Amino acid sequence: MTLFVLLIVLTSVQFLSADSANNNDLGVQKALEIAYQQNPRINQLTYQIRAQEQNEALSFGIEKPEISYLREGIGEETFSEQRWSVSQQIQFPLTSIYNYRSEQSTTTSLREQLNALRLNVKSDVKSSYTELAYAIRILALAEERVELFENLRRAARARSDIGETSEIDAIQADLQLREAQNNFEIASLQFMDARYNLFQTIGLDGEEQTYDISFPDTLQYSEVDIDQELVMQRLTEHPRMKMVELEREASVYQRKAAKSSYLPDLNLSYYRQDFGNQYDFYGFEIGVKIPLWFGIDQAKQIKKATAIVRQVDWKLKDIELLLKKQAEQSWHGYESSRENILRFRETIQSQSVDLINMTQTGYRMGELDLLTLLEAQRTYLRTQEAYYQTLRDYYLRIIELERYLQEDIIFKQ
Repeated sequence: MTLFVLLIVLTSVQFLSADSANNNDLGVQKALEIAYQQNPRINQLTYQIRAQEQNEALSFGIEKPEISYLREGIGEETFSEQRWSVSQQIQFPLTSIYNYRSEQSTTTSLREQLNALRLNVKSDVKSSYTELAYAIRILALAEERVELFENLRRAARARSDIGETSEIDAIQADLQLREAQNNFEIASLQFMDARYNLFQTIGLDGEEQTYDISFPDTLQYSEVDIDQELVMQRLTEHPRMKMVELEREASVYQRKAAKSSYLPDLNLSYYRQDFGNQYDFYGFEIGVKIPLWFGIDQAKQIKKATAIVRQVDWKLKDIELLLKKQAEQSWHGYESSRENILRFRETIQSQSVDLINMTQTGYRMGELDLLTLLEAQRTYLRTQEAYYQTLRDYYLRIIELERYLQEDIIFKQ
């Protein structure tokens, strides 16, 4: 029985540890979920859309009904007439329809703006995570640098002790180790900065920013082929383009509503009359509101609405040119980083690894001097760092293109 209880306790501890580890894993998808929930601009725009949705129902131009009581010819406890009436003013139906459609287009435009904002937030989160993953790689490389120069110092000290080299080589190796240790501290600081930048980007609460959070997603090269023509074709479907197109549609409906203001509004009244014999009579009244001062009111409104339409036309042109420029720059940047990383993977990276292995062996055997080994190690470390920089740029360019393609390419779930 004791062994059985102990087994249950150990199993429970293992499960709890596993759950805790999973909760402390902050991958890209989990970071995006937090960002979508915590981002102030997304929440602000979400409630703005909810408020705008109410404008659709308020755009029909139906004012509050007016209830009135009239008593006429008041004398000595007598009157000529008394009347109860209910009046309702109604905007001309065509004007109400145009206003309603304008509000609908405005609501849809805000939804497209929200989609564009979510794309930008996704890009920001993925970019911040890329910078963090790069900092983790550089930190690991700095640790490898320390290890390389520790081995070098041991080898140099051993050769100096048996008289194969001078004390100068041992001192120089020791200085290189100190420099590598300083480099490791700098890389550690950069990692912490990148870590907190990610937390700020996703809006993670300060109480949850613990040191035991791990980041499972890393920079790993994967071959991605992105067609330039496809990128340019998708621009017409981009939320920013749709947002302005719908904004223009709303302004066109507003211009139509302004033109329809030449049409008369309606006023309906229903009443009961009493001429001294109780409320025996009923009446109905229809009135029209005729816009007489065309040049003062309606004409100015039409000119204003027309000017807004022209303004949005130029805004649409500006967005189209801006998106095209940004998409072209992103694609060419992606193509350049892709070529660079292929060169690294095909030749440069493997040659640098072979170089460091051969020079280390040659130095231990006494065939090469310390300066040759130092230069080989520096070349290897520079090559590795340049490879990670190129890999980071490759990821960042693809993340930029994701905004125009509107689909996930890297860091997919």
